[in-house]
Amino acid sequence: SPVKKVYVNNETTLPEMDFRELLKDEKLNHIDFETMQEDYDVVAARIEATEKEAIILTLAESEGKYSLNYIKASSGTIKESSLQLFSDSIAPEFETFKMNALGIKDEQLAMIHAEVKTTVSMADVNGALIIKEDTSISNSEYWFIYGILFIVMMVNVLASTQIASSIVTEKSTRVIEYLLTSVKPLALMVGKIIGMLTAVLLQMISLVAILVVSDKISEAFSSVNGESVLSQYLPKDIFQNLNIINIVFCLILIALGMIFYATLAGLAGATVSRIEELSEALTLFTFTNMIGSYIGIGAAVMLMNKGINGFVIFSYLFPLSSVFVLPGALLVGKASLPIVAAAIVLQVLFIILLLKFVAKVYETLILHNGNKIKVKELIKLSKIV
Repeated sequence: SPVKKVYVNNETTLPEMDFRELLKDEKLNHIDFETMQEDYDVVAARIEATEKEAIILTLAESEGKYSLNYIKASSGTIKESSLQLFSDSIAPEFETFKMNALGIKDEQLAMIHAEVKTTVSMADVNGALIIKEDTSISNSEYWFIYGILFIVMMVNVLASTQIASSIVTEKSTRVIEYLLTSVKPLALMVGKIIGMLTAVLLQMISLVAILVVSDKISEAFSSVNGESVLSQYLPKDIFQNLNIINIVFCLILIALGMIFYATLAGLAGATVSRIEELSEALTLFTFTNMIGSYIGIGAAVMLMNKGINGFVIFSYLFPLSSVFVLPGALLVGKASLPIVAAAIVLQVLFIILLLKFVAKVYETLILHNGNKIKVKELIKLSKIV
């Protein structure tokens, strides 16, 4: 250290500090520590003028807090960096000296620095604790729900778009006129929805089965510690609610949700006559699909931050969003079977109402050729029919 002399200006109630331990460091043993007897300004002026290798160390105390202040010459061999290194050596020695001077032992110091944890509990009028269940989800559970939501949303959009495209294609090629000679319009729509639903569900079940088989194969051939790939990257308790009942309800929820959205897409496809107009016709369907998915994402975020509340229950039961958030919430154990049953009943009721609406306008729209039917015209048409 370029510091050769230190004038110690003690302005605290502590006794004079002993620097003998500090002098044991070979990088600092050349330093002369001297208690400052002269006036502060006199010593500071002398350091600035002649004693360029000396500094003033002021020990200050204010409201129970201690500070170490250093004054050096404005020019000379002592730089800010070297003074910082010297300060880093002084600080721990002063901390030890302070504790010894105040009579604080190591056991007492450990108690002072011990971590303090607080808990807030609620009690009834009799003083009995009210245990409030933590219904929030972990970060991994959130991404599990989000993953299911994203997959359902993408499959829903693709499958429903295929139905709308099929209807428009049959209308533009006039194939629908031949089909209507032997099949009722509503039966034709229901058949397309059931066919799509069957194909999609079989694909989803096949993907899950392939994933499980692949995980077992990788566990048998490449696992080092006997764990599968999924168990290494996913929390061990994330599938604790995965059972046959939950899986069946999960598939029912997804199936009903896709029927609902597929019916909307089919109705949208019936409002246009040319395949070029399909993207415009599906705007309202896409917007509705996005609303449902964003409500589901909001519910998942709410689950992670605050747990189950009114908004989460609403998203579980609302037909537009239940298909996105409820299957994942059910598989992680954050949705009860009564809620699932209520959501299924509401979905069935909304599907019946939507199919009745479609039944009123479909026979007219299925043979419609011309400009796209707007929403207001669609509502008027349903009343007339």
